[in-house]
Amino acid sequence: MPPNLQTNSCFSNIQPPVNWHGKRIIDRGEFDTYLQGKVYSRLMDEENPCVAELQALATTEMEVGYLEQLLASEQEPESWAIGEALAECLLADINGVRLPWNTARDKRTPKASLPGADLIGFWVEENDVFLLFGEVKTSNDTQTPPGVMKGGTGMIHQLEDLATNRELHQSLLKWLRPRCQQSEFLELYQAATKQYIKSRGRALVLCGLLMRDTNPDERDLKNRAQALANKVAEPMRVELTAWYCPRPIDEWPQTATGGTG
Repeated sequence: MPPNLQTNSCFSNIQPPVNWHGKRIIDRGEFDTYLQGKVYSRLMDEENPCVAELQALATTEMEVGYLEQLLASEQEPESWAIGEALAECLLADINGVRLPWNTARDKRTPKASLPGADLIGFWVEENDVFLLFGEVKTSNDTQTPPGVMKGGTGMIHQLEDLATNRELHQSLLKWLRPRCQQSEFLELYQAATKQYIKSRGRALVLCGLLMRDTNPDERDLKNRAQALANKVAEPMRVELTAWYCPRPIDEWPQTATGGTG
């Protein structure tokens, strides 16, 4: 669990191979700190070695001042982008998911962007490692379920495509491999890909994360989860999680950049 981020379980259910959960972040102050810290750092790709190199090259006060302006020249992040970064951080901190590449880095270069998924990484479980493909939706829609879960561009349809589209699997595997240069990630890639091939493309974990600022309601996920369970076969597994956050989504950009409202 992330430090100083209290959560509780609102609902949890299963219809194999689909699990769905609702989790609530309790304290607004803790949430704000998480947004301004780890989430904002990931969103801005502050771990990018290029940033550290640029900072080392700026040696005078004038150069440092210009570099600060340069690095701050991006537009204020949008709520959906913060939602994706928040989802990645929660997956890593709470589920132990390993994400070898910050996809925010590629969003600045459209042709390099991840093809057909919001998330890609490794689901580590005891002695097993599985490829993880996922989708993130951020919504303050008062409908239950929200519109982002429905239709051709909705999360469930996208997860169905991730479950069955072999051409998409091939593209994702090719995209992921050169981003696993570090030995720890290369080992995870090889272990997970071996499982994938051995199972003829079925040993996958699909993750769907719904980021909300409404009251917890299992109907956000339940019907769509049950429908998806009829279309996905084991050993593939689907993990759907609705995160209920204590600050309105339209305030996330201001909060993440240092304002608390």
